[in-house]
Amino acid sequence: MYKTFAGGIKNRFLAGLTVIIPGAITVFIIAWFLWEINRIFNPFSIFIKRYIHVYIPDIGLILLFLLVLVSGFLVTHWVGRAIVNLYENVMLKIPVVNLLYKSTKQWVDIFSPGKSSFKKFVLVRYGGDKFVFGFLTSYTGIDGDSKNDYAVVYIPTNHLYIGINIIAKREDIIETKLKVEEGIQIVLSAGIAFPEKL
Repeated sequence: MYKTFAGGIKNRFLAGLTVIIPGAITVFIIAWFLWEINRIFNPFSIFIKRYIHVYIPDIGLILLFLLVLVSGFLVTHWVGRAIVNLYENVMLKIPVVNLLYKSTKQWVDIFSPGKSSFKKFVLVRYGGDKFVFGFLTSYTGIDGDSKNDYAVVYIPTNHLYIGINIIAKREDIIETKLKVEEGIQIVLSAGIAFPEKL
């Protein structure tokens, strides 16, 4: 009876952890992010308080929101796009900085509507009856083959941002009905979010 009671307590405790830990980590990350943003923009808050005699709490969040909003307006109008293109050209011409900027932008584009480099979430067959999952990025050809005979697939090997690119025959590629966002969730959850049936 004692073992049954202890086992029940243990199971409920572990079940509680599965709820508390993800929530606690999420709250911690969000709180840390907000604190850092406010710390960066703190000089603006001091300036406004000193000269306008108005204290605005969390001014960093307000300024960040306005910055993102203005950037959004810029990239959706031709004048703004010209400014953004000029800015990107400058960034891409600076040694070292260009590598960091280009890599970061490519990863951000993955989550941008209509700009994702990931076309589909797919399975790649190997060894007969084994599969690995990944993200289709493009099609290509080898030597005299058609340019669409092979598929280029990104295979995450350590979370989402570390992986390898493979080139596989199209007949070895199985396209799933899952959205790219669902595929990303599967990768980030270490496969736990994998559906019962594709």
